[in-house]
Amino acid sequence: SIANLDQHQSQAVIETVEGVQRIRGLAGSGKTIVLALKVAYLHAQNPSWRIAVTFNTRSLKEQFRRLINNFTIEQTGTEPDWECIDIINAWGGPGDGERDGVYHRFCRVNGIPFLDFGAAKSKFAKGNEFAGACSEALAVAKQPEPLYDLMLIDEAQDLPSEFLSLCYRSLSSPGRLVYAYDELQSLTGSSVLPPEDLFGNSPDGSPLVRLTKPSPSTPT
Repeated sequence: SIANLDQHQSQAVIETVEGVQRIRGLAGSGKTIVLALKVAYLHAQNPSWRIAVTFNTRSLKEQFRRLINNFTIEQTGTEPDWECIDIINAWGGPGDGERDGVYHRFCRVNGIPFLDFGAAKSKFAKGNEFAGACSEALAVAKQPEPLYDLMLIDEAQDLPSEFLSLCYRSLSSPGRLVYAYDELQSLTGSSVLPPEDLFGNSPDGSPLVRLTKPSPSTPT
């Protein structure tokens, strides 16, 4: 397994689906590296795509910026077009671009009242602040404006399922989303739901996302 790790990582970078893709691995297995490489690769292949990378731990922001910058230079000889790539917090708030977040931007673009942590704490049960805020935003935005062509989520095990659903609803068709998580480590002690439960249902009640068992030549 150790000998084949680099091969599997490279395969995860290159393989891309027109939809949702998940990356599972233990802590330290290189999920963040794979996501950064994937951004650099897909940005080089599709320079006009609007791409977002989000996460739970704010300290990952500079790490992602450095990795994406270095990997893009290695592949293309030039720095990435940062007008097309957002390394963005999950929650965010008003202020400059460094304070922005996926949830805050979703609210602003769709004309939905934004809830900061204090307001969400007062409105929802303790420990349910972010999940409640995202759930309320999704309930109000019946047809959200697309924010990105591709989103990548790191540390998905530490983010509420409502946020992942909000990310998916923020995408242009065909809903390209990559989420990486560690099934054995979660700050909340909860596990990541199956994709059929994670991204919500269509009006007819069927899951918006199904990850079918892949054939040997098909990524999932």
